[in-house]
This record gives sequence, structure tokens and C-alpha cells, in this order.
Amino acid sequence: MKETKIHPITGKILRRDVRPMEYTYKEQKIVVEQPGWYSEDDDEDAILSQDDMAAGDYALLIMKERHKRYLAEQNQKISNAALA
Repeated sequence: MKETKIHPITGKILRRDVRPMEYTYKEQKIVVEQPGWYSEDDDEDAILSQDDMAAGDYALLIMKERHKRYLAEQNQKISNAALA
């Protein structure tokens, strides 16, 4: 039997699991396999520890780097157009 916790607000039984969770940053989206404590009927009552959040933190880092690279490419295009 899996270890369980009781949600401190809703009183729902939570079990350790990994579920897909979508993270969004500036119109980008990434779905990660998010570990955490989840109720059986929904993800709304999930409790994530600091260690669990590493998956989402990494997704955010990836999206921020993609956005920085996109902005640098756009600035380069503008600079090249101005020099032409």
C-alpha cells in the first residue's frame, strides 16, 4: 500500500504520484512529469515539496532561455536590417 497524507485544508487523502503538469511562460508551454502528493479525483489539491518543484523550475528555466534566444535573434534581424 502506498504512503498517504491528509490534505491540511480539504481533508482529502493524498498519495505520492507523478502526473503531467503544464507550465506556461510568455506564450510557451511545456508539459512535465510532476512528482507530488495528489488526491485521486483531481490535481487541484496537489501538494508539492521544494524537491518536487525542481521539475517545474527546470521547465521554467528552459522556457526563459528559449525566450532570451528568441529576443536575441530578433534584435540581430533588426540590426542586420538597419545595416542593409
